[in-house]
Amino acid sequence: MIMGCASKYDLESNSFINTTESYYSVWNSPIRDGGSGYSIYVVLDEKLDLNASQIEIQGIYFKDKFSTLKYQKPGLYQGFIKNKIGSKSLEMEGVLKNNTVKEKEIEKIPFKLTDQEAVVVYKENAIQKYTKINLRKKETFETPM
Repeated sequence: MIMGCASKYDLESNSFINTTESYYSVWNSPIRDGGSGYSIYVVLDEKLDLNASQIEIQGIYFKDKFSTLKYQKPGLYQGFIKNKIGSKSLEMEGVLKNNTVKEKEIEKIPFKLTDQEAVVVYKENAIQKYTKINLRKKETFETPM
């Protein structure tokens, strides 16, 4: 008898994440070469008791990257994704030489996600699970320095 192997990345239906409140925002460092990235906020359903449900929130896949999600307050987890930046530098070896910008590497993630989609990784009763959500973009106010 030949048995097929099921994908270990099966998506569960979302039952405990408040998708209307969960969002991400884009940040940019005011310092040259300081970088940029995303702040991600995952809001849980207020009726959920993580301990009673034996759920442990672990991380999130978003924008071809993975971030751990850290507990902020009851019902709120936050993650950060920093974009890789290329750098140009000048070196002296008799003559000035301009190094090329490094290509941005895209991490291989096990899911195909569109622009606003994310996958939350969690353990329920010690079993690794995944659920796909949509994050809304929340604009931040930038103050010039």
